[in-house]
Amino acid sequence: MKLYPAMLRISDRRAIVIGGGSVALRKIKDLLECGALITVIAPRIHEAVHELAALYPDKIEIINRTYKRGDCAGAAVVFSATDDEGVNREVFKEAREHNIFINAVDDPQNCTFFVPSWFNRGGLIVAVSTSGESPALAARIRRDIESMVPESIADTLEALEKTRILLTGDSEFATLTSPQRGSLLTRIVNNDELLRELVQCYSSGSLKSFIKDLLSNAASSGSGLLE
Repeated sequence: MKLYPAMLRISDRRAIVIGGGSVALRKIKDLLECGALITVIAPRIHEAVHELAALYPDKIEIINRTYKRGDCAGAAVVFSATDDEGVNREVFKEAREHNIFINAVDDPQNCTFFVPSWFNRGGLIVAVSTSGESPALAARIRRDIESMVPESIADTLEALEKTRILLTGDSEFATLTSPQRGSLLTRIVNNDELLRELVQCYSSGSLKSFIKDLLSNAASSGSGLLE
């Protein structure tokens, strides 16, 4: 199966969850974290879902009944989190007719996208997919990768973001071309010592001086960075 990996910007977009059990609850929590506007449709709904809806009334709407045709209208994405294959097929059919992406949990035949096993640490999002063939293996590989990512990654990402903004927005670096900026950032992230120093300088407020020194040293050494 050929899939195109992507990250969705779903903040303030409508996400419909058909189902109200523990699986639906996990989907709702993830969608809530991403800022989606969530509509939950199910005849029986987990108490924890009601609790979330009470906490976030502007984000979660509950419709306490079975799915019916037309419920997918206006959605950016739809999740069918039921164990009823008939419902999954009907939801899939409606979503496809309206070009809405649909994921039926544990029912790959009724999906137009799969949710990978993923984690978000400090803005670093890592997602692993087996194209729906083995979610358990995807979860294992995700756990292995997650164990390798330090908690300090948030500080590193913040320092790198500020560096990129400085390089593109500060007049002192206006002569740098896009390839030169990319080369500098690549050099930093591929050198553990430089990366540690970058984070330290950002924390101490001397980031700009660090970048200027790095560029000056590159120019004097003829490293090819500024060519």
